[in-house]
Amino acid sequence: MALPLQKPLPMESKRKETIDFFINLKNTKQVMQKFKLIFIVFIGFSIEMMGQMTDLSTPRSAIYTHFENLKRNNYHPEISARTIYGISGEQAQKKAIRLKQIFEGKGLLIDFTGIPNDANFIDSLNYPIPKYAYKPFPYRLPEVYLEKYGDKWYYSKETIQKIDYLYESIYPFGADLIDKYVPSYFKASYLGLMLWQWIGLVLIILLTYFLHVFFKKLLFFIFKLVKKRFISSKIKNLNERLKQFAHPLSYIFGIYVMEMMIPYLLLEQKLSNWTMSSLYFAKIVFWIFVFLRFVDVFVALFKHRAQKTVNTLDDQLVPIIKNVLKGIIIIIGIFKISIYLGADPKALIAGASIGGLAIGLASQDTVRNLIGTLMIFVDKPFKIGDWIVVDNIEGNVEEVGFRSSIIRSPDTSVYKIPNSKLSEIAINNKGKRIYRRYKTVLGIRYDTPPELIEAFVEGVKKIIEEHPTTRNYSNFTVYNSVPYNVEFIDYGDFSLQILVNVYFMTHDYAEEMHGRHILHLGILNLAKNLGVEFAFPSQTLFMEQFPEKANQFPKYSTDKKNIQKALQESIADFKAKNLKNV
Repeated sequence: MALPLQKPLPMESKRKETIDFFINLKNTKQVMQKFKLIFIVFIGFSIEMMGQMTDLSTPRSAIYTHFENLKRNNYHPEISARTIYGISGEQAQKKAIRLKQIFEGKGLLIDFTGIPNDANFIDSLNYPIPKYAYKPFPYRLPEVYLEKYGDKWYYSKETIQKIDYLYESIYPFGADLIDKYVPSYFKASYLGLMLWQWIGLVLIILLTYFLHVFFKKLLFFIFKLVKKRFISSKIKNLNERLKQFAHPLSYIFGIYVMEMMIPYLLLEQKLSNWTMSSLYFAKIVFWIFVFLRFVDVFVALFKHRAQKTVNTLDDQLVPIIKNVLKGIIIIIGIFKISIYLGADPKALIAGASIGGLAIGLASQDTVRNLIGTLMIFVDKPFKIGDWIVVDNIEGNVEEVGFRSSIIRSPDTSVYKIPNSKLSEIAINNKGKRIYRRYKTVLGIRYDTPPELIEAFVEGVKKIIEEHPTTRNYSNFTVYNSVPYNVEFIDYGDFSLQILVNVYFMTHDYAEEMHGRHILHLGILNLAKNLGVEFAFPSQTLFMEQFPEKANQFPKYSTDKKNIQKALQESIADFKAKNLKNV
């Protein structure tokens, strides 16, 4: 039989409640202590992480803090804003966000491994900036750089002042335009891009193509109007050259349009870098083509103008100018592309200078010849087609090249003379003569009577007066005292010597030779009619009497009437033949 439960006494019940209370209180304190310890550890870890995320001790850590805390999966603009010097709060956050969008809009990809991690880094290449400063992109974004203030690195005051200007130049309508007006169902992702980005990319490509076609036709139409108004229509293939000039220009316009619109697609940084870099590279290439086409148009105009001038040296200058200008354009284009690919322009210039010096020392003769070529074109000692005499070489100038000039002698031999030599030695340019002088001595027999000598000299003078290409008293100039000379000047070993000194009014060698031909035939005909005989180089043994042999001396007619008649007939005959030749 179970015993009935007894009620505890009042004092025992109170004692038990008191013991349970203190036991529970002790357990609560232990739990609170554990939570307190966990909270302290969490706060300490958070403070440590915050300290790591806002590390501004070096240029690399400052840029990392800026960009790392603006990622979509790690978006902490308040931490990124700490890299902005001198301002805080929402204004600093806005500046930090806009600065990141500037980098993305220009397609600039940050390579943290290439950023200096030295707290006391000194940029000795990019001036003018402070001593402790760093430019991430000194050539594509020179306005943005970091500067050390105290013991921390921030974006400089000058950079902060230019952020809004740079942002508005890239995003005139604002980069948040898409988020405001594009519906959410267009933001679904397909193959790495959102739907609205694919649609925008297609529309940009189509718009660029139509603008390219439109501006190509517009530019060609404008060029034709300019040509019609200011340029001769006789220039060969000029329309084709103008069309080729307009074609790459329209492409460049299309590239600029794409550069303005692509940033609004808000592409991921790597894709934006690839796209904008491709456009920038294409722009350099097309600018090279534009200047090459411009050289073609310029050379066509220069060639047309050169053909109108009497001087033919500028005709030879046309291909040289064309090659030099195109070479300079290609070198500058390669220089620009090298800089874009990351080469230091100062190093390129220094390398080109050292390389040029080495090449110059190794090819001194070539450099001297190039300088000689320049001096020939500046001084113009002769022109193409001139007849020159250089160091016992006589002939016609056919070509003036970069290194040497080509001279063709009368026997059609070709001489190549270095231009350095031509620029230093004496050149007898017979092509620049006002007249081509011809001097000869006629030897007649010693037994010629004085009357016939006088008549012969007078006849030769009249032949020169009637000659079609010799200078005479009718076209007398002050360059010489008399237009020609025909005189009995000397007693030779076997002849009486008569000087004939004439000047042919021509610059052409062949015309001079034909002029001599006409003159010589006239003199021979005159001598025949007068009975004047030319002496042979010989010795004569004179015997007063020789049995049964007749005298061998010619019989001269000294009758004045006969002499005058023969002289007039000779001149009349020369005139008649001269008219036929003319």
